[in-house]
Amino acid sequence: MSASMKKTAATSSSKTQKASSAPKAVAPSKKIQAAVPATKTPAKAPALKTSAKTPAKRMTSREAMLARVESVRLEQRSGGHFDCFGRAGEGYCDQGDCAYHAECLSVSRMLHSL
Repeated sequence: MSASMKKTAATSSSKTQKASSAPKAVAPSKKIQAAVPATKTPAKAPALKTSAKTPAKRMTSREAMLARVESVRLEQRSGGHFDCFGRAGEGYCDQGDCAYHAECLSVSRMLHSL
């Protein structure tokens, strides 16, 4: 072999040694795993049987709207504002910068039409 071929062979073998000397992920030893006690998975609780005679009561749209009105009014009171959500009886509200203004006017129309 010539000197240049020996030099390239030496550099390529040193590169493979460097690449192979990279740290490898070491699997945990079996002794460590054996030290951890085995835990049992809890048994599933039996499913509750529901009676066919009493189906779950669904909230009507009116009840859902009233629940929304009460939650917004609670937020308004806790924020130090008037709890006026849904009370614009004639479709007018002077609180134009309110976060609920548009929704309030539409809810007011629905509530006062009933």
